[in-house]
Formats: sequence, C-alpha cells, structure tokens
Amino acid sequence: MQPSRTRSLLNALTTVLTIVAFLAAQLPRPVFAQSSAQAELLFKEGKQLLADKQYGPACQRLAASQKIDPSANTQLLLGLCYGALGKTASAYNAYLDASSGLPKGSDAQKYAADEAHKLETKLVKVRVAMALVPKDVSITFDDEKPRDKDFVGIDIALDPGDHTVTITASGKHDYSQHFKLGADNSPLTLQVTMTDKTQEEIDAENKAKQGPTPAGPVVVERPETHWSTVKTLGLVGILVGGGALAAAAVMQILALVFQSNATTLQSRASSAGATCTLSTSSNPSGNADCANAISYHQQALGTQTGAIAVGIAGGVVGITGLVMFLVGGNTTTDGKGEEPKASLRVTPLLAPNLAGVSLSGAF
Repeated sequence: MQPSRTRSLLNALTTVLTIVAFLAAQLPRPVFAQSSAQAELLFKEGKQLLADKQYGPACQRLAASQKIDPSANTQLLLGLCYGALGKTASAYNAYLDASSGLPKGSDAQKYAADEAHKLETKLVKVRVAMALVPKDVSITFDDEKPRDKDFVGIDIALDPGDHTVTITASGKHDYSQHFKLGADNSPLTLQVTMTDKTQEEIDAENKAKQGPTPAGPVVVERPETHWSTVKTLGLVGILVGGGALAAAAVMQILALVFQSNATTLQSRASSAGATCTLSTSSNPSGNADCANAISYHQQALGTQTGAIAVGIAGGVVGITGLVMFLVGGNTTTDGKGEEPKASLRVTPLLAPNLAGVSLSGAF
C-alpha cells in the first residue's frame, strides 16, 4: 500500500472518530439507560482510549461497561472500536444493536445503520454442514453462546482469525475443530461427522451422572444390651433401701403420735391430782390416765428406736444399691458371647480405729 493512501485512510478514520465522539457527547441523556458509577467510569475511559487510538484497551473497557449497564451509546463506540481492530462481525453486531437502540432518525442512528450496511460485504462466514443433524445438537464457536440445530447449514459471521468450534449431542462423541477464517477462504464449510457412542460408554456416563448406586438396603445389627448382675442388684438395693426409709419415716410419725397421746394423758392425770412420771414408769396413785400415758410413752420410745434402726439399715442398703447401679454397667450380647463393660470390686478397709469395706469399679 502506498504511503499517501495509508495516510488518507488514517486521516479519514480520525475524522470519523471525532464525529462519533461528538455525536455521543451531544445525544440526550434520556436515550441511554442509567449507568452505575463503575459502568460510567469504564465508558469514559474507553471513549478516551478510543480517541487516543488505543483500540485494544478501549474495546475491553467499553465491553465491560456494556455488560454492567447496556447502552446504545456504548454499542455505537464498540462498533467503531471493533471495526478499527478488524473484527468485522463484532463491529457489525454492535452497529446493529446501536441502530436499534438509538433515537430513530437521529444522526447517530443513521451513522450506525450506514456502518452496519457497509460491513455486510466485508463479513467472513463459516458454515457447519452435517448429513444427519441430532435434535439436541449444540454448536459453540470459541466462548460465544451455544447455537442449536437451526444454525446447521447456514452461514455464520465470525471475526477474521483463528477459531475453535465445539459440537455436542446426546449419544455422540464430542466434535472439536480448529480453523482459521479470512477473506481468502470465506465462506468456509466445515463438514462435520459425529460418531456414535457405544452402549458401554453411554451406560458409564449415565452411571457417573447418577452417582454410586447402593447395593441394597443396609441392615445395621444392633447388639442386645442387658443390665449386668451388679447393676440389677444395685437397683434392688435402691428399691429396698428406699422402702426401708419410707417405713422409718412412718414409724417416726407413729412415735410422735404415741408421745403426743402420752403427754396429753399425763396432763389430764396431773389435773386430777395424781402424780405421774413417764420416765420412771411409776404410777403410785393408780390413776388410769397415768397408766395409759406411761404405756403410750413406752410405745413411742420403742417405735422411735425401731424407726432409727430401720432408717439406718435402709440408708446403707440404698446407698450401696446406688453405687452398685452406677458402676454395674451393662452386658452386651453380639452373638459371639457376652462382654461385661463394667465391674464392681469390694475391698476391705482395716486401720486403727477403723474397719469397713469400700466399693470400686469401672464403668
């Protein structure tokens, strides 16, 4: 290319950049959607980089701004930016989107429509050809959105350069092909033949999707647990000791009743002039109330003594039973025999002025 022709193209491109930037600045704000602060910042940076002819960074920022807050103004500048990089398909799509979003009849809308029309003759295209088209076929070019079966057999515009197509379908092996697209081989036809997966491969995939299948219901055998003999005897001791303490309490109440009757009869005998002493059991006057008072007093003493004895015995039995119950543990039967989990040991205690036994165990 001659130097004079190159300079002419650069001057023309600079003029277009200036015009578009001016139009974008003059368009009324209601035309564009409200932008977030981040999108607005990216838009301004992209516009400045575009004016400085730093097309790569400019396209990157404008595309990021468009993702955050879609705007026809951003699409217009993206079309110009992609066109400067030679990405004809991206520029064409951006101009079309801008043309549909800008105010109809405005200078910016006319410019976007004209630029899209100019690019139609420069588009490079690829076609996917398949003899048999699966119903759920999915065609993906690079990182674009997948296309379905309706895009088989038609020309698809892509940017010039290297591309990779990936095609998937149920029951078929994935197909992938790398190709280079340009004006010298457009339109390019990719003849795709997808091979069938074997039944073993399909079964393996289904099994992997479903995850591991349980072999059957899992039966957990719980061992039978029984109280040990020591624990059983401890429970009996607790019951017996508790009963003895209850009996001692009843006997103590009876002793109080007997003593109350004795005191009442003694007072009545004294009121009748009789001398009545309960502690000596003497009744020199022969008073009947005094005799009954003495009898009640003796019963009260005997009942109280019995209550104390029964209470002490019940306390010892109850405490011993409680200790045996706590340390007695359980016996587990697992079909292989019984394994006691606890034991109780009785240890004599001998020391000066002390004699007794101690209970110890493991539980």
